[in-house]
Amino acid sequence: MDDQRMNKIKAFFSEPGLTRFIDAVRNTYRRRGVSGYVRVKQLSAKECEALEGLLGTLQKPGEDLQEPLRKVENILLQSGFDITIRELLTCLDGQEVLTRAELEQQAERNWNDFIDAALQAKREKQLPVQIGEWVERLREGAVQGSRILRRQHAQNPEDAQLQFEYCLDALCRVWEMKQEKIAQEDCEAPEMLIRLPVLAAKVARNAHAFDIKFPAGRLLWCGLQEIFTRKSEDKSSDSFDAMDSNEEWESSGIIDMNETDVAGQARSLEIRKTYRIAGIADDDISSQVILFAPHLTKRNEELVLTLRQVERLPAIPKFSGLYVVENPSVFATLLDGTLQYEKYRSRSSYDSAPILICLNGQPSAATIRWIDRCLEARDQNDVRLHYSGDFDVKGLAIAQGLARRYGKHFVPWRMSVSDYERFAPYGMDLSDQEKEQLQKMTVDWDYSLGTRMAFLGTKVHQEVFVEELLQDWMDVFGSEV
Repeated sequence: MDDQRMNKIKAFFSEPGLTRFIDAVRNTYRRRGVSGYVRVKQLSAKECEALEGLLGTLQKPGEDLQEPLRKVENILLQSGFDITIRELLTCLDGQEVLTRAELEQQAERNWNDFIDAALQAKREKQLPVQIGEWVERLREGAVQGSRILRRQHAQNPEDAQLQFEYCLDALCRVWEMKQEKIAQEDCEAPEMLIRLPVLAAKVARNAHAFDIKFPAGRLLWCGLQEIFTRKSEDKSSDSFDAMDSNEEWESSGIIDMNETDVAGQARSLEIRKTYRIAGIADDDISSQVILFAPHLTKRNEELVLTLRQVERLPAIPKFSGLYVVENPSVFATLLDGTLQYEKYRSRSSYDSAPILICLNGQPSAATIRWIDRCLEARDQNDVRLHYSGDFDVKGLAIAQGLARRYGKHFVPWRMSVSDYERFAPYGMDLSDQEKEQLQKMTVDWDYSLGTRMAFLGTKVHQEVFVEELLQDWMDVFGSEV
């Protein structure tokens, strides 16, 4: 199309009386091509005049226009402009206007080209069959990770290409390590795991490249899950099969190995399980549990275990029950009382003593894993997990998380409505937002607790009633069971 013709078209169709009409044509064409209808509501007198000159239809001001877009195109082709709808919009917009179907086809071609380019980059080093199959299923959208990668590709194709190649490199390295281990299965040496940050640094020169909060980290995890756990007898939890369609999982930073709620830490343990099966070790040092368990140390002092140590303990010693408190100051007070008791009357044995655990706020992955191992070790219905926390939104949320996870083992410790009502006069004022949250909160052991707290309007830290907790603890610790 020459410049003179383009200028003539732009001049005519840029008239104010045609603005809404052209917008409607553009929107309809993008959605349905020329098979849709052009609709313009409540035409003005100027629009009626302009449309009469273009379409030859007589419209009155205030009426709605509704014309088949194909009819409009025929009129344009028979006019002096001799132009299609696509040509008209391309001339006015300065770029080709595509229909939704054409955009989808173009996106699919780009997606396939993207996958092919990644495979081409790995052609010199042949991909293991299992990894190649995962890539093809990614292409088809039939496996975990597809939506993560598609979203990255749509947002930044060049970065997505780089991150995808990093992921494939990492999977190949891990696969080779696994095959070497299988070839040496007669060897008595324990399997040497590669640390996730080490793997990331070797592949991407960035130790954090495969952190689970980043798309490349989530994509790698999905690959490990698909390639390794489904080939293993020790499969990871199937609860992660829905992760790829979960908006929170795909939003950066929402699902993180540092999640602090009970469900989040339980999820992180399942994520770690997949890493372990594949031969990868992640951060099992910074997550720690604080406890008092003289069964392990034979000494009356607190003990701090990393997640690594919790998982490597050969066995959990015998105990009578688990007592868990939210705050370090309460834990220390109970420990002080224990030491004072031992000063005057030593236990003959710790075999039947309870274990005291400090959450220090939200439970860590190490804490959750320790509790899991304790309950798994005993495997008895009468083992109880007694939990005491603050009477506030956070404290109730922690308690509810533990109650849901441990079910029949969970026992609220000084956390009933009657307990709260006794201590409420000594609490702090709740904010309006906290009251609203409590009114919506339901805890399994006492459905009215949240609404009662919102009504009385105070939150109570467990330090307020620490004397009663100390007495309860001393009663169970001092008894010979």
